[in-house]
Amino acid sequence: MRNFHYNIDPRDFQKFQAFAETAAERLGDIFTEFGKNTNFNMNTPPQPQQPTKAKMRIDLAEDETNVYVFAELPGIAKEDVSVTMNDERVLTISGTKRKLYDDNLKVVRGERGYGEFSRQITIESEIEADKISATFRDGVLTVTLPRPEPIRPKTVNINIQ
Repeated sequence: MRNFHYNIDPRDFQKFQAFAETAAERLGDIFTEFGKNTNFNMNTPPQPQQPTKAKMRIDLAEDETNVYVFAELPGIAKEDVSVTMNDERVLTISGTKRKLYDDNLKVVRGERGYGEFSRQITIESEIEADKISATFRDGVLTVTLPRPEPIRPKTVNINIQ
C-alpha cells in the first residue's frame, strides 16, 4: 500500500473557499430568481417583486509590486463608498446603494439591490498600508495595495590587512 502525502498551501484553500462562496452565492441567485419568476399555481397572478440586498463582485489580481482589488459598484456614488484596512490586512469595502425612485412608487419588478453592503477581503501579501490608494471610475473601484520593497543584502567592502 502506498502512502500519499499532500502539501497543501493555505493560499490554495483560501482560493477554493473564495470560489465556493462565489459559486454558492450565484447558485442561490439562480434559485431565487427561478422562484420569483415561476408561478406553479396558474390561478394566482404573479406577485410584485421587491428589491434585493445590494451586492458587490470583486476581482483580486497581483503583480510583483502591487496587489489590486477591482470591485464592481454600478449605480453607486463615490461619496457612498468607504475603504478601510486593519492591522490583520483585512480590506473592507462598504457603502450604501440608494434607490433611484421614491418609495411611493409601486415596484412591479425589482431585480436591483439597494441598501448597505460590505465585503471583507484578507490580503495574504505584506502591504505598505500608508501607500494604499483607490480610484473610482465608471462604476469600478480599484484599490492598489503596494508591496514593500524587497530587502536586498547589503554588500560591505572589507579591507584586508
